This record gives sequence, structure tokens and C-alpha cells, in this order.
Amino acid sequence: MVATMEPRIQYATTNDGVSIAYAEAGKGKPLIAITAPGFSHTELSWQGWANVFPPLASRFRTAWYDARGTGLSDRHAIDFSTEAMIGDLEGVVARTGFDSFVLLAWNISVPTGVTYAVAHPERVSHLVLCDPLTTHSDWAETPAYRATRALLEMDWALFTETFGQVVWGFANPEFGRQFGELIRASSELEAQRALWRAMEGYDVTALMPRVTAHTLVIQNKNIRLIPPVVGQRVAAVIPRAIRCNRRHNLRTNGRLD
Repeated sequence: MVATMEPRIQYATTNDGVSIAYAEAGKGKPLIAITAPGFSHTELSWQGWANVFPPLASRFRTAWYDARGTGLSDRHAIDFSTEAMIGDLEGVVARTGFDSFVLLAWNISVPTGVTYAVAHPERVSHLVLCDPLTTHSDWAETPAYRATRALLEMDWALFTETFGQVVWGFANPEFGRQFGELIRASSELEAQRALWRAMEGYDVTALMPRVTAHTLVIQNKNIRLIPPVVGQRVAAVIPRAIRCNRRHNLRTNGRLD
């Protein structure tokens, strides 16, 4: 049964005083989802990603949050360094009171998840990495990356409207429009540009062999931004990892199937 109760929006405070919005829903084993900064919104994600968060909440006590500079969190705290992202996660962990939990991370948030799992093995019982990006070189040479990076520098509105289509394909214009609305609700141009600059410094290659948690690597074959070899490599170097390929689509309602 899928949970239908609306999530509760709450706030955590990081050690450097930044206000972080997070939502919590469901019952069961605790799970914290690190959403992609700049591409998620704590409140809107419940409906926008209705095939992700409600099903998770039907099985887990699920928490997810907006990184600083995005969503409902402090928009003035624009810092997407790994240290800042870890600080946001630590603030949410402290606020929820979770002692041990499943940690789930998507693409550009994977470096945060891996770094935290290595630093706190006693807390992370299981690690789930979806469409992982572990270093800038994982995607820097893909045509999709080059196209979206150029759009971000040239035209904010066009970037937001076309990002979803560039990544997942152009068969669904309505999805591109809806995803553009989500990006604009989640972040502003200054924050997005700061995020993409920060991502150039992300690299957890050396940390992955030190992950001790049971790890599931999920690769979406439909995403053109991330080469399949990336997921293969991640699953190969994390000692207790298994890899699962999935072919899913983002439809007109913006939901993940």
C-alpha cells in the first residue's frame, strides 16, 4: 500500500547556522534521501516525484531535504562544496534523531552520500546510489553535459525548459515544461551556476573502496547524461555493492516510473 499522508515540512539547522528544510513521511526503518541540489523541492517533490517518495514512505520512515541555496532552505547560503553538502546532511540527521538508516543518493548527490557513509559507517546500514556521478569526468565529455552547461551560461529560461529533454529525450515536451517549473522553483540562476562550478571539484574515487555498507547501484539506461560504464565502475570498486539496471521513463505528469 502506498502512503497517502502528506509529509511534514520541518527545519534543521547546520553547524554553520544554515536553515535546511526537510520533509518526513511514513513509518518503518529510517531512510534519508539526498536529492539532487537545484533539481528538487521538498514540498513539490511529494507530488512531482509521486512514484518515488510515496512508495518509499509506504515502507520506510523517509526523510528528504533541500540543500542550502535551494528549495525551501536558506536561499542566501549558496555553497555547494562537499563540505557544505555534508553539513546539510549532518544537520538533518541530527534533527531527525535517526541512529542508523538507509542512505539514498541521486546522481550529483552521490559524492555526499559516499563521503558520509565512509565517515559514519556505524550510521549507514545500507547505501543506495541512483545514476551515480562520482567525479566530474564521469559526464564532462558527454554531449548532453556540454549542451546543458552551455545553455546555463547563455539562457536561464531555455536551460530550465530544455534540461529534462536533453537528459531524458525529446519525446515528451510537456515533461520538459514541468521539469523546468521544478528547476525554477528549486533554484535561481546564481545558485545553479554556483552548483555547476562546484560539481567540477567533486571526486570520491578514492573513497569508494572504503564504503563498508551494503550498497545497491541503480542505473537508468534512459538517462543520456550518465554513461552506463559509470554505474559498472562504481559497483566494481565498492566492496559490498551490487548493480541493478532499470529502464524507466518520466512521463507527462513528471512522475518517475
